[in-house]
Amino acid sequence: MRKIISLILFAVICLSLVSCGEPEVVKPHDFRNVDWGMSQKKVMDAEGTEYLYADESLMYFSGEMLGQPVELYYEFKDDKVFSAECKYVIQEGMILSDCMENYLSLRDQLIELYGEPNEEDYHVWKSEEDKETYGQDKEQIPIYYQVLTYYNSWQTDTCFMELSLDYTNLQIGLILRATEIVQETEEE
Repeated sequence: MRKIISLILFAVICLSLVSCGEPEVVKPHDFRNVDWGMSQKKVMDAEGTEYLYADESLMYFSGEMLGQPVELYYEFKDDKVFSAECKYVIQEGMILSDCMENYLSLRDQLIELYGEPNEEDYHVWKSEEDKETYGQDKEQIPIYYQVLTYYNSWQTDTCFMELSLDYTNLQIGLILRATEIVQETEEE
C-alpha cells in the first residue's frame, strides 16, 4: 500500500512540474513602469506620486532617473497613454560632461533592456564639414557650438524610443522620448 501511495504522490509531483512549463518571460515596460494604453489613474499609480499637472491629454510628474531629477510627461488620448518623455533637470553647477556621462549610462541601460540601438554611433553631426572641423576637439565644444548631438533610437514591438543630448537655446537637453507603435489589425 505504501508503495502505491508513494507512486501516486511521485506521479502527481511529476505532473505538476510538467504543467508548470517554461517560466514566463517578463518583458520590460514600455516606459519606466508604464505600458501603453494605461489610464491616467494607472499611470499615477505606476509613478507612485501625485501629478503636478494634468488635463485630459497630458500628465506631468516630477521624478528621478539615474539618481537625477527629471520631468516626466505622459500624453493621453481617450484616457489611454500613448507617448512619454523624460527630461533631465539640469541642476545648478551641473556641467555638460555630467550630462554626457548620464547619456552614456542611460544608453547602456537601454541597450541592456532593448538590445543594440538602430544607429551604430551616437554622434550625429550637423554636416560633414562640421565633423571635419570639430571632430578632433573635445566633444563638449561641438555640442556647445550646436554642431554635434548625441542620439540613439530603439524600436520594440510596441514602442519607438529616442535618447538625445544637445545644446539648444542656451540650454542642455537630455531627453528620453517614447511613442507607442500602433499595431495594425486586419479588419474582418
